[in-house]
Amino acid sequence: MTGQEIADILSEHMDESRIHPDQPMSAYTSFRTGGNALCLVEVHNIEELRRVLTCVRKKFLPYVIIGNGTNTIVEDEGYNGVIVKLGGDFTKIDVTGYEVSCGGGASLAAAARQAADMWLTGMEFACGIPGTVGGAIRQNAGAFGGQMSDIVKRVRALTTAGEEIVLRPHELQFGYRHSIFCLRKYVVLDAVFELKKGDKNEINGRIEQYAKERREKQPLDLPNAGCIFKNPKEGFSAKFIDDAGLGGEHIGGAMVSRKHCGFIVNAGNATATDIIELMNRVRDEVYNQFSVRLEPEITVLGQRKRY
Repeated sequence: MTGQEIADILSEHMDESRIHPDQPMSAYTSFRTGGNALCLVEVHNIEELRRVLTCVRKKFLPYVIIGNGTNTIVEDEGYNGVIVKLGGDFTKIDVTGYEVSCGGGASLAAAARQAADMWLTGMEFACGIPGTVGGAIRQNAGAFGGQMSDIVKRVRALTTAGEEIVLRPHELQFGYRHSIFCLRKYVVLDAVFELKKGDKNEINGRIEQYAKERREKQPLDLPNAGCIFKNPKEGFSAKFIDDAGLGGEHIGGAMVSRKHCGFIVNAGNATATDIIELMNRVRDEVYNQFSVRLEPEITVLGQRKRY
């Protein structure tokens, strides 16, 4: 099927202004590069999401859910499927008592900021994480000693059968950069985080300190997708990459950041191919030198599955 044919089918179920055939994904991913998706559709509520996914599955089309595209890259040849972006109701944030309720497409950093404004502590670590709540839960994102599994009270999800379920912490199978959402194609609809009352000055002090450390240690001035590789059991991926002498290594416009070797940056008109080939070079060189196999923390979407 063509992107336009898919768009025509989906337009029977929702506002066609939010359906985009043959959509360049450079505008939807933090690397600011990559090929086209066959079709991109933005859904604003659960019923729209359910209708779109039902339609896509009936046509046996591959699909993926995205938020801010902060850990995703689409190959230059494109993604031969449907990308579903969560918007509308999925971006809502509400703070009541000690609980922060967020849609799966809500900004994690914005939720953490709202919690801080209400003198709630426990989410400070998330203030600089650029992704959405759904993506952060899927990856059990973390920083500065905190992670999502520390604060999640419950998650409401949509199964592949279209059933809404509520998952408690012991059901979420949290691990290092892992959750049940890595194993099953459930969609995070919303989540509730349970926090504690704290001192506003101390909360803001931690947030400012974390922001300062990010500015000093991370290449925030260039398009990137955060740390490219998970930390192996043997240590830190960034240290292995640095020790392998790969800081500043580049292919085309993609470069291993000298500021933080765990980052690959788009240093100037990098293609998705540049980034993926540099990932492969880094992985192979670290393995050759230290017999440590690095696993990607980002998702590569495309035709050839080269990584």
